[in-house]
Amino acid sequence: MDLQRRLYRIFAVAQLFPILLSGPAAGAQSSSARPPALIRDTGVADAGDSADKPAVKTPDSSLSERNIKVGDFYYKRKNYAAAIARYLEAVEYQPDSARAYDGLARAYEKNEEPAKAIAAYKQFLEKNPGSPKSPEFREKLAKLEKTSH
Repeated sequence: MDLQRRLYRIFAVAQLFPILLSGPAAGAQSSSARPPALIRDTGVADAGDSADKPAVKTPDSSLSERNIKVGDFYYKRKNYAAAIARYLEAVEYQPDSARAYDGLARAYEKNEEPAKAIAAYKQFLEKNPGSPKSPEFREKLAKLEKTSH
């Protein structure tokens, strides 16, 4: 089986070799051709995207929950940067989500960004002072502030 895989890889590289040798100029047919559009699974815009998109997302708890689940997936696999991006998006869809803020702060901690973790806890507490999670978040915030100084 191992030999089969090696032969398959050699064959695949051999098929691509002429394309790789031809360089980027060979693939360009005309200067008026548009670059391919990027496909992404998030609503986060690139710097080159148009500015006519709304800055504030419409509250949607189901989209927030979906982003939290994907963030948890990335967090478990220690891809903290991707987890942070998903938790941030979850917060945009549901600004009062304790789960999103907790995940965000934990991911910042694991990504060795304690100042951002502190800011995430503070932001939640400012926006949601009467939340049942507030005492827990204050405790985590105090602990983080002690260890980061």
